[in-house]
Amino acid sequence: MRLRPRTIRTQLVTLLLVPLLSLAGLWTYSTYSSVRDGLALLQVADTYHYYGDPTDSLDLALQAERRAAVVYTASHGKQGGAELATLQTRTDERLAVLRSHAEREAQGAQLSGDQKERLTLTLKGAADGLATLRDEVRDPAASWYHVLETYSSVIEPGFQLRESLAALQTGPLAREAIVVVGAVRARELLSQEDAMFAAALVNGEMSSLEFRVFTNLISGRQLLQQAYGGELPASAAERLEAFVNGKLGGALKSAELLTSSSGAQGAPSAIPAELWRQSVDDALDELDAVNVLASDDIGADARSTGIAVLMRTGTVSLAGLVLVVLSIGVSLRLGRRLVRRLRLLRDEALELSGNRLPEVMRRLRAGEELDEAAVLRAAPALKLGADEIGQVGRAFTASQRAAVQAAVEQEKMRRGVSSVFTNLARRSQVLLHRQLTLLDAMQRRTQDPTELEDLFRLDHMTTRMRRHAEGLLILSGNSPGRAWRRPVRLAEVVRAAVGEVEEYPRVAVRRMPRISVTGAAVGDVVHLLAELIENAAAFSPPETKVVVRGEVVGGGYVVEIEDRGLGMSPERLADANNEVGEAAAGVELPETDRLGLFTVGRLAARQGVRVTLRRGDYGGVAAVVLIPSAILVEPENDEPETGEVTLRPRSVPDAEPSVSVPSAPAPSAARGSGPATPGGMGVAVVSRPAQETREERNGMGLPKRVRQANLAPQLMDDTVHDSAAETPGTGADRERSPDQARSTMAAFARGLARGRSAEAPRPTGEDGG
Repeated sequence: MRLRPRTIRTQLVTLLLVPLLSLAGLWTYSTYSSVRDGLALLQVADTYHYYGDPTDSLDLALQAERRAAVVYTASHGKQGGAELATLQTRTDERLAVLRSHAEREAQGAQLSGDQKERLTLTLKGAADGLATLRDEVRDPAASWYHVLETYSSVIEPGFQLRESLAALQTGPLAREAIVVVGAVRARELLSQEDAMFAAALVNGEMSSLEFRVFTNLISGRQLLQQAYGGELPASAAERLEAFVNGKLGGALKSAELLTSSSGAQGAPSAIPAELWRQSVDDALDELDAVNVLASDDIGADARSTGIAVLMRTGTVSLAGLVLVVLSIGVSLRLGRRLVRRLRLLRDEALELSGNRLPEVMRRLRAGEELDEAAVLRAAPALKLGADEIGQVGRAFTASQRAAVQAAVEQEKMRRGVSSVFTNLARRSQVLLHRQLTLLDAMQRRTQDPTELEDLFRLDHMTTRMRRHAEGLLILSGNSPGRAWRRPVRLAEVVRAAVGEVEEYPRVAVRRMPRISVTGAAVGDVVHLLAELIENAAAFSPPETKVVVRGEVVGGGYVVEIEDRGLGMSPERLADANNEVGEAAAGVELPETDRLGLFTVGRLAARQGVRVTLRRGDYGGVAAVVLIPSAILVEPENDEPETGEVTLRPRSVPDAEPSVSVPSAPAPSAARGSGPATPGGMGVAVVSRPAQETREERNGMGLPKRVRQANLAPQLMDDTVHDSAAETPGTGADRERSPDQARSTMAAFARGLARGRSAEAPRPTGEDGG
């Protein structure tokens, strides 16, 4: 699984982390190497003094013991026995000192792995080799030359230990350390010369092999002094030069020249033993002093050089640390600045999409006019510099202003479309009101039952057209125009909604409680229920019923509209509920030709009604309408409701249309903007005799029209007239509302005006009808 940075800040940190870590790693390595070299230089002197000085003392003791052992072996134990024992004791003491140093490391004198190995070999050679060698020395048949070589092999590991103790990687100190070891080897060669000459004095002669080795030792010592003498530290080199050119060096050189030129037989007698002894002892002491001085000088130089290296390293490391910290600080500051600028750009984008554009749209929908200054304030310029981010900021500013300007233009266009919808709807409403008035007048004049039925059908279609015109007003954000001053029974509201549906005979309305809807909400509730009932009737088989029922709940009243159709899938139901919710939230018009649910959502939002679509109990779709208590009131009278319905004219309170309707003769109260039934007539609940109720109850309480209900009683058929006359609740015993009384008085006034006009003298040429 690949891990990818999720934020710009993380990406910038990751981008800067690689070079910064590389820089920090290089600084750490260089600092560590320099400090390690400086500390190594400081430890050279301490380490050499702690381990090198005991090694030098041990080698000097071994050289003295070697000379005594060679003399003792060459004399077959007759000479130097006491001296040999004393020198062996001294050697053991110095060996014990070196062993104690090896077992206990001192602070500042730590050994490396190679140095520890060399020290172990030195100790092992001295301890193991000496025990065997000393036994061999006491053997009368032992060869003094073999004893000489064996002692030399025991001393050799000490030189290797010195070289490792003074080992440095590079530089003049490394060369000086090698030179000092060479000078110490030169003294060792002189000590071997002395031992061979002492053995030759005991034997009185040298063999040719021994003499050749003797002369080689002389040549080797002189060569080492010439090779390394000039490269020793200054003070040691001056002292060595003074030795070589002085009395001690001249005496040694003369003794070596005399012995080497006398041959194997004459070498022991070429120079007096006392003169040889004096010259060699003085030379050994002086060379040892030169070596000690050179070691001290090297140690001092190493210490001073180490301090200088540490000082230089500290200065450079501190400067490097400052640069690393400065680089990190600059990088973090630049990264923080970039992140801050990018975050500002992001916040501006979120502010535009989340606050500014919605606020602009809200102000535009509220009717405010936005000038260029307001657009600039809604999309302020971003000042993010002149680099690429600044260019992005300027481009974003341009896009912001374009978006705000587009919102302004879109709102203007929406207002234009809304104005077109409103104009068309208002014009249609005017014509439809005039058409309904005309149909009402035609229904009053007609005597033919067939023509009256056609007029009823035309009246019903006109009522549906009025609802569609109101739908245009609702979609454009305006009021539909129908309004009531007084509350209307919920049962009448529901039946009025049924009356606006084409297939109203298929709708069965169950018993409704005694509760009324406030006058301001009647028109919207009627329209909302009519849309849902029409959908239920349109999307269900023609032989099935659409049942409307209701009940009181805690938050108000629930009206449930259920069909017997095929229903909808859960996904389609969810989409339909979303359409209703989006319409209630004020979303723009959907891209669909089915605007019924969108109209329902707009109406529900206006009155606080909640509409939910669910799967019906019989496979169809059930629309659950929750009418809140805020728009419900108790009825004004206690008139009982039997659940039986019929269609009666002017039984629903008149509406007050909010549109200008041209004056027409005798407009019907039910032709107003109030809830209309098929044919434009209101719905009234009437009581009928039991036998008559049973005859009309053939459609689960469906509303039924009464033919010739608008005709004068004398023009009705005898059967219809008698039935209407016998119908209770239509006479003076029924309480009339103020609107009904107003309509009655208006009709009386119009009749009185016609009668007066009929009695007035007619102008010449005018039709007297």
